[in-house]
Parts: sequence; C-alpha cells; structure tokens
Amino acid sequence: MNIHQFYLKHIAKQTGYRATWEPNRPLFVGAVGKLEEGVFTIFSNLEKEGIIPEVMEDESEGFWDYTSNESVSIGIKLAGQVPVAGSVLTEADTGFTLDFKSQDAVVFQADKTLTHQIVNMGAIEKEIIKKYRDDAWPKDWLVITQLVEAESATIIISNSSNNQIDLKAAANVGTTNLKLTDASLGLHVVRERGSSFKILAKNGITPLYRVMGIRHPLFGKPHLSTKEAMLLPDDNTLEVQEFEEEELF
Repeated sequence: MNIHQFYLKHIAKQTGYRATWEPNRPLFVGAVGKLEEGVFTIFSNLEKEGIIPEVMEDESEGFWDYTSNESVSIGIKLAGQVPVAGSVLTEADTGFTLDFKSQDAVVFQADKTLTHQIVNMGAIEKEIIKKYRDDAWPKDWLVITQLVEAESATIIISNSSNNQIDLKAAANVGTTNLKLTDASLGLHVVRERGSSFKILAKNGITPLYRVMGIRHPLFGKPHLSTKEAMLLPDDNTLEVQEFEEEELF
C-alpha cells in the first residue's frame, strides 16, 4: 500500500472524516467533484450549478491531536537541555525529536480548527435530484458538505520503521509551551533516519472533510447519502458506504 492510501484509510478510521490529499490541497464547503483513488478533484461548485448553500460557520476554535498509538513518541527539546540519545540537536537548540517505531505511523496535529457545514441539505437534495433526473448532474458527482479548516497544521506520515526525525526551530524560544503546529518556530528537518511525508506548521489548511452524493437504489427514489471512508478487514482499498460495487475507489 502506498503512503497516500495508508494515510487516507488511517485517518478515516480514526476520525470518521475523509482526509485531504495532498493534505495542503485547498478545499471548500460546497465544492462539487469526484473521488479518484480517494483524492477529491473539484469539477464545479454548488453556486455555479445554480444551487445556493447555506453554510454555518464555526466560531469555536478547536485543536486536533492524533498520534498513532504506541508507534510514535514526540520529545520536546528546549534550549539548555541535553538532547536525547541519537539526536543531532545541540544543547543550545530548540526543537523536537520524533521516533517512529513502526513503518506505518501518523502524527496529525491541527491548531485553531473551525468546522464549517451546509445546513440546508434538504433543499439542496431536491435540487440535485431534479438535475440528476434531467441528466444535468452526473451520478458520480459529490458535494463537500462539511469541512475542517485549521489555522496551522503539522502532518507527518512515516513509511520507515525505526525512523527518527530531528526538527529544529529557526530561533531559540523562551517558552516551554512548544507546539508542532506553531509556524513562528520556523521548524525544519536537520536530520532524518528513514523516510516520511511531511507538512510542517502549514498555514491555512483544510485537512478533513465529508461529502454527500447520489445514491440510486434498485428500488425506490434516488436520494443523497453520506459517502464516508471506512476500513475493510483484509482489504487494501477504501470503500464508500452504501455505494454499489462499481463505485468503489
């Protein structure tokens, strides 16, 4: 399994959200597109299709912090402290040392998050179904109905076992409250033993989302349903809930 498939499946299982790939790709509520191997590609948006969404903007900031259980340890190194064994950070440096004990492991931290969502899905469903029946809405089009936006985020996906990463701050910081998501630290990799995909303290990121799309049963009326990623036992692909077999990606 490649790194992007692992990440999409892992985050879906842990959060119930779809993960954006690449994680710094911008998305927005009301975007209309398709999923191809778990990657959302924008084709249009609701307003361009003559449908007006009502979006509830979140006003309460949150913090997402997920680290693969027992697979990752994160050490904070303050200036004046002795670095951990094997680290190339000096005593004068400020930064982090991350140890990945398994090949497939994730660090996902998103700070000052806001969750935005469409709240008039009943009206939107009627308009989409009408367009679908008029052959003006492709069946595989999906709508982003919920989106998590972060002021800054750090996402690291390790694909090497026994991988160690030293992140050094660009300048010494006079606080013990260091965050991997703090863009002002100017974190950069000074050494890595192994390989990984990294986004370090990226500003203005939309890392998580949910989508809805047409569900056309064999009997009954077509309707919208939530397309959530889920992990299947003994399967290396993501499946869309309530999709027909040909709609798997």
